[in-house]
Amino acid sequence: MAKEYRYFVSYVYSEGWGNIDVTLPEPIQSIDDIRSMEQAIAENQELDESVCVQNFQAL
Repeated sequence: MAKEYRYFVSYVYSEGWGNIDVTLPEPIQSIDDIRSMEQAIAENQELDESVCVQNFQAL
């Protein structure tokens, strides 16, 4: 079984803020990883593209 990396992510967007548990196949290692996660959160939560990760913590 492949290792999974779980994170608790806090984010803001144009209409407020939120948080979510995120499971990734690879650890977050770069700003590109964070930007990809922001895009995925926007799509999955049906938010606009202003999503900006404020903090993330490995679970």
